[in-house]
Amino acid sequence: MKKSSLLLIAAGLASSAAYAQSNVTVYGIVDSSIRYISNDNHDGNSNFRMDDGAVTNSRIGFKGTEDLGGGLKAQFQLENGFGSDTGALGTPGVLFSRQSWVGLAGNFGTVRVGRQNTPLFDLLGDHFDPLTVGNYNSNSWLPVAATLARSNNMLRYDGTFGPVAVGVSYAFGEQAGSVRSGSQFSSALRYTAGAFEIGGGFQQTVDTTPAKNKDTAYNLSASYDFGVAKVFGGYYRLKDATGTTSSVMASNNWIGNITQGGTEGVDRKDDGFFLGTTYKATSALTLTGAFYYDKSKNVSYVGLGNVGDGKRYALVGLAEYALSKRTQVYTTIDYNKAKDAAVYEITDSANGKNSLTTVGVGIRHIF
Repeated sequence: MKKSSLLLIAAGLASSAAYAQSNVTVYGIVDSSIRYISNDNHDGNSNFRMDDGAVTNSRIGFKGTEDLGGGLKAQFQLENGFGSDTGALGTPGVLFSRQSWVGLAGNFGTVRVGRQNTPLFDLLGDHFDPLTVGNYNSNSWLPVAATLARSNNMLRYDGTFGPVAVGVSYAFGEQAGSVRSGSQFSSALRYTAGAFEIGGGFQQTVDTTPAKNKDTAYNLSASYDFGVAKVFGGYYRLKDATGTTSSVMASNNWIGNITQGGTEGVDRKDDGFFLGTTYKATSALTLTGAFYYDKSKNVSYVGLGNVGDGKRYALVGLAEYALSKRTQVYTTIDYNKAKDAAVYEITDSANGKNSLTTVGVGIRHIF
């Protein structure tokens, strides 16, 4: 008994010594908002509710590095998304829905394997989208539909070469008998020259149907930092026969009342762009304005068929006030308008409403 206890203690000390060689950080964001929505169900009724944050999803994560010598490091990141309003998992049944990867970093760049953001999503979120890709469906529909945010089973490489940064990834489809089925390729390229940045990317996702339909996205974006203000702009070209774009565009929770999602095999095409600016009004107050526009063709939904072509736009305003380096309060407002086939993306045309307005206030703490 005593000998066993000593062995357990020795094993524990050895384990602690091994862990001491690594640098592990616990981090996260807790962000909640109270929001009014003018049109929030099949009948066009308004709603007043509490939600997860307007711009940043709540999350908790673990990341770490180990110095392997010779400039080589092992890295990992595990990140869980959750709803701060309910405590529920961001993706039901998935513990680390945002990030779950391990990799190696060195002079060559970084190679990672696991569930990760697509390079195109990081390009928009970290550098070019004025809202860093918003959290609300009413202001994130265009960039999320274009980038699909993150994927499982991904092999990703990132490298920086002077003013040029590159990211490329391949997500395995894991379908027996076909390497291509269910796979995804994503890429991003960025060039920085002082206050000016320009970047773009290409992404293609293949579904698992026998037809192997493709969802393809192209993007070109730029920004310029004037110091007190920064301006952004970008263009998207989407071609999708998987039904994914239509499903993401119509991502309101109640859309299931009229449709099952986008129709596979129908070649939808979208041309979209965004413009925005952030302005540092004071050392504590930051103001952001953003505009998103999309022109769509061959919009199709299961149960409805091809409903034609449409146009949609969103105008978003955000004011953030820093109480400290880690805590901010904010208010946000957005107005959304749809025309023709795009009406199905924000409302049910049977009730005659083709627009919605949301207003919210919130608090965010970063740790």
